[in-house]
Parts: sequence; structure tokens; C-alpha cells
Amino acid sequence: MKTLRIMTLLLLAAAALSCRREELPYLGLKGYYRSDVEVRASAVLPEDWLPMTKAVGDITDINNAELQSRGFGVYAFYTGSEGYSAAKDSSAYNKFGLVLNNRWFSYSGGAWGNSGKAEFWPTADDDNLSLFAYAPWDTWNSVVAYDGKVPTIQYDAYVAQNLSVSELSKQRDILWGTNTSGNPHKDMHKDDYATEGTVDFHFRHAVAKVRLNVKGSLPGEVRNMTSAGSTSSSTGATGDAENGATTSSVGDPVFAVANNSTYYRQGNNNRTRYYHATQTQTETETIIQTRYRTRTETATGVRYSVSGQRYMVEEVTLKGFNKTGTLVLDNSTSYLPLWTNVTKFNGSTPEYVLNSSNVLSQPLQYVSAATIQNNFSTYTGITENPAEMMSGYFLYAIPRESSSGDRIAVTIDYHKLNVSGALTANQTRQVVQKQTRTITRTRTRSRNSEEITVTVDYNYNYYWTNAFNNNASHESDYTFSADWGAWGDWSAWSNPSWGEWTDDSATDWNITSESLTGATVNYNDDNAPHLSGEIITSLQGGRVYDINLIVAGDKIELDVVPRPWDLKEFDFDYNANINDVIQALTYDSSFIDYADAHGNVYINNRMGKFYFKLGAGKYASWQASLVGDAAFGFTDENGNFLVDEHGNRVASIRNAIDPDVMNYIYIKPINTEATVTSHAKLRIYYIDATGDAVVALNLVNMAGVTEWTIWQNAN
Repeated sequence: MKTLRIMTLLLLAAAALSCRREELPYLGLKGYYRSDVEVRASAVLPEDWLPMTKAVGDITDINNAELQSRGFGVYAFYTGSEGYSAAKDSSAYNKFGLVLNNRWFSYSGGAWGNSGKAEFWPTADDDNLSLFAYAPWDTWNSVVAYDGKVPTIQYDAYVAQNLSVSELSKQRDILWGTNTSGNPHKDMHKDDYATEGTVDFHFRHAVAKVRLNVKGSLPGEVRNMTSAGSTSSSTGATGDAENGATTSSVGDPVFAVANNSTYYRQGNNNRTRYYHATQTQTETETIIQTRYRTRTETATGVRYSVSGQRYMVEEVTLKGFNKTGTLVLDNSTSYLPLWTNVTKFNGSTPEYVLNSSNVLSQPLQYVSAATIQNNFSTYTGITENPAEMMSGYFLYAIPRESSSGDRIAVTIDYHKLNVSGALTANQTRQVVQKQTRTITRTRTRSRNSEEITVTVDYNYNYYWTNAFNNNASHESDYTFSADWGAWGDWSAWSNPSWGEWTDDSATDWNITSESLTGATVNYNDDNAPHLSGEIITSLQGGRVYDINLIVAGDKIELDVVPRPWDLKEFDFDYNANINDVIQALTYDSSFIDYADAHGNVYINNRMGKFYFKLGAGKYASWQASLVGDAAFGFTDENGNFLVDEHGNRVASIRNAIDPDVMNYIYIKPINTEATVTSHAKLRIYYIDATGDAVVALNLVNMAGVTEWTIWQNAN
């Protein structure tokens, strides 16, 4: 469950200006004396495992940045010493005060502040406040209500009434705040918090999120190229040069010896000559320049032979969703939003219908054989490749509990098309080419040696006996006592020729203008299957539900995959290239009470221990999540709950797949004195390099069970 952690930051005020704190009655309420500790708020927003992507239109999952830009609302009640739960249903409630009445907290300048005057905590040890919060403020401020007992929010206007784009686009996410245990902040004293008077809100999604996916049992068409057609290409303009990083190198000193032309005779047979040496260093800066151009390649008259089958969807209907409801900010079950006044869609008419007139993904639509034949590249149909059905949209659903008479019903009408014939098409692709060159510039510095004298023999034929040559072998004879001189000016950048153009990258061929010739598209409306199925599932707030339809001839299979809100999961393919299971998921019997052959593992009030090991395959990491009642938490081997950097209990744990590492999972009930029985799926996901996930169903196979359910019996 995604949580947005909010700490209530109390606005600054000075209630005491002397050694003695002045206690003033507040609103004339009996027993309520205000202290000098204000009710203030700040937000700490933990990051998700995987940030959710925004859907098309205006639908937005509230994230950190949006919460800060839009703010949240807070109600705070003075509940005295009687307690909020008792007081709100008794006459004693009338003497209690509303301290914060839908106060707007907004974020500015790196801190949270609120829109009103400072309010203060009561000073007596047995006097308390109860606080409730919701977000985002700018969406729900106009419909939040306070009836003298508890704040509520009516969700009517934002529930999609059909699957039109306008209805889906106006859906809005709604969050409600709790403490770290998933319960409201009731009967709290200023000293109950780590920072005095600072209230810690953990925001949670109050609605469920539903998506619809489909796959089929057909492999799709087989295309064999019979003629490549003719190819032409055109090259676009050359782009400006892009400079790479500058690199610099200083060469070794170069040694050179020079002599003067003056010499003098010493005696009859020798003379003396003066020599000096110079060392020079050169620094070179190098930049590799790259420039690009795009070549468009077009192939016309490409011919294929085509054969195969595809399913085309005529209509999908959905029933079993709630229509309206009221969110009560005072939830009664940990982590679960409390919805009241829930109404259902009435009558026999389906609540949601997907067809060619709304958000049904166009490639899946059945229209007519002629239309499909004339637009062969558009209508790809349902094959073994999973497809998302609602063109990127989804449903925010008011939560509902499952029962024998409370189900989601799915009906699908579709056609099976048998396709064979010849296909003529055009193809285009973009090839990016690059060209490089290396440009340089240099600068030098030098230093001179002290002069030395060399006496050489001289004969009467005026011939020098070269006892000393001006070469590097005599470098050690020279002394360089002076420092290096300053670097000279840089030379101009060189301007070499560009290298050859080379292909850098290319897009896939895009097939356009497809036309079937001599083809047959066989279909029969009278025999078009009309299939229905039902799913018994709850829709809990803060969960995402992928309803997967698998079309297989004269039947459909329905699969519902609930998962944490923040995990991206679209794949149906649970088996292709799955990582080797070196050690299957196993429970340590000394850490559980008992387990049965149906996949139920009872830990009751104990800590459960599970372990597994994975080998090579297509997936890079694994993630464990508890899907269902939010009554359990992950711990370390010592039973300490795992928390993030902000102190929030983690909703999932993740690690890289390493064939040399045994992976351990420890789970413990959050409330060991719960009076209700709780359960949750222990779901292991495979995560690929892009962040997409599939359920690791091959980790467990106990009497046909593919996942375990963790149970805690009522205490």
C-alpha cells in the first residue's frame, strides 16, 4: 500500500513570555486549558518502489509533488478526558470543541504551514485531541462534511457512470490519513509524539484501481515476405556538431642541445665551446565532435503471404461495481478505508460497456470484415500477446467486500476471423547516422639549463674531434635549476575533415498502407460467441486490480491479480524464460503453527519465516508483497518491523536475484491482540530490468497450490 507520510507541523506562536506559563481557557470549554505547544504540520513523503505513470487524460494518482502543490485538510477535535469514541455518540460531545475545522495545510518554501491562526494543544495530561486528515484539499474541500461527530467525504460526482472519455477523465484519487498502525489519531496528547505536538499522518489511497487486460489462445497471423519491393531513401539535413568531454594530456619534456658559434683556442691542439640545453613540454586538449543526420528509408510494394487467425472484440460488459459512497475519515479497521452509504448500480443494464464507441482499444475492435481488410494494420485483434483493453484508462472503484452474491461479472462478445491471402504494404523506417572528428589545440612551456663548456681536440686541418655531441645521451650533463616558465597561449583549434557517415541506430520498420488482395476473411455473426464469467473478489482501497480475460475458443478464463498500488504489472506471461528455481519457497515449520494442503499457512501471533533461492533467467530482481488484509508487516530475523527512512513500515521488500544467496522473508502480525481473523496472500513478483513485474507462480506448487495465504486467527 502506498503511504504518504505527513507530520502535522504546528504553527509558531508564543503563549508564554515569562517564566510562568499563562494558562487560558479555550473557547470556554470545561477543562480545556491551552498550552504553549501549537498544532503544526510538516510532510514527509516516502518514495514508492516504482512510481506510477499517469494515465491519459486528466486522471492522476496523487504523488509527492502533487500533494505538496495541492495540500491536505485536517480536522482536530478537543475530546477532553472522556475519549473521542465515547463522546461522539453521547450528550457529553456537545461540550467538546472543534479546534481545526477543515484546516488547509499547504507546502511553501520547503515547509508545511496552515491557512489559519495558531491553535494549541490542551495542557492537562488527561485532555486530548483527535485528528483526521484527507487529501488532496483542492479536490475534496468542497464536499467534505462534518456532522458534529466525524468528517466524511461524498464521492458521488467522481465515480465513472460509463466508460466514456469524459467520465473516466473526471475521476479523482482520494487519500485519507492514519497513524503508523493504520488507525486514526484518536485521543492523542501532545507528548504522545516523538516531536512534541507533531502529528504523524500516513496517507493512503481510499479507492481501488481497476484495469482490464486480454489475451487469446491464437498465435496470430504468419507473414512470409514474397517480394521486398523497391527501396528508396532520403537524407535529412546535418545537425550541428555536439562536443564531447574535453580531455587534456601533457607530454614528456623534449630535450634539445644548442651550442654558440664562438670558440677560442687553448694551446695548439684544443679549443673550448659553450653549450646549453632546453626542455619543452606540450599540453594538448582534445574534443571529439559528433554530428547526426536522419535517413528515411521507404520500401514500396512489399508483398507477403498471410495466414492465421485473430479474435476481434465486439463488446465487453462489466457488472458488480459500487456507484456512490461516503468515505468516513474515522476508519474502524486498520489500514482499510471506511465507506458508508454505498449504493450499487441498479437494474439489469451493465454498469460499464466497452465497444467501438468508447475506450475499447481500437486494435481489438470488431467492426466488419471489409473494414478490417481495408485497414489491416490497425485492427490487430487478440492473440497470445497480452493487450490492455481500455486505451490507457482505468477505473477508480469504491471498495467492496466479496460474498456469495457480490461478484464482478464479465461478458464478452467476439468474432474469430480466419485470414488468408496476399498482403501488399509499404514500409518506412528512420536510420540515424553519425559522423565524428577530433579537434585539438596545444600550448607549450620551456626551461633552459645552465651553460657548460666542452674542450675538444683540434688538428691543423681545422677538424673538430667530436668528443661531445649535442644529443640526448648527454642530458644528464646538464643542470636545470630554474623553474618551468609559464604556459604559452593556446593555439587555434584544429579543423580536420569529418570522418565517414556510419549508421548509429534505426527504428523498426513501420508497415503502412496494408491491403489484402485475394484474401478470405471468414466469419459468421450467428456463431459469434457470447461468453460470461464471474469473479468473486473484494475491491479493497489502496489496491490495484488487473482483471485478465483469456479468450480460448468457446470459453473465457478470468483472472484477478490484486497487488500493491505502486507496483507496475501488465504481463500475462508467467512462464517464458522464468528464472531457475534453485530452492522453492519454503516455510520454516518451527516458525508457524500449522499449514494445510490448500496453501493456508497459519502464523497466528507468531513470526513466520520463509525462504527461497532463484537462479538465472530473464528477471533481475524479486519483490515480496502481502496482498489482502493490511494486518501483517515484514520484519528482520529478530522480529523488528522493517521501516523506510521516514519510519514507515514497508509494504514490500525487494532484492536482486543472486543464485548464491538464499532469500529470507519474515512476517509478523501488526496487532497480536486482534479480535478478528486476518489473512493475506504472500505474493512474490519477478521484476525485469525495465521495472515490469509478473507473479512468480512457479515458486510454489503444493498440491496444485501456486501461492500461500498467511493467516492470523482472532485472539
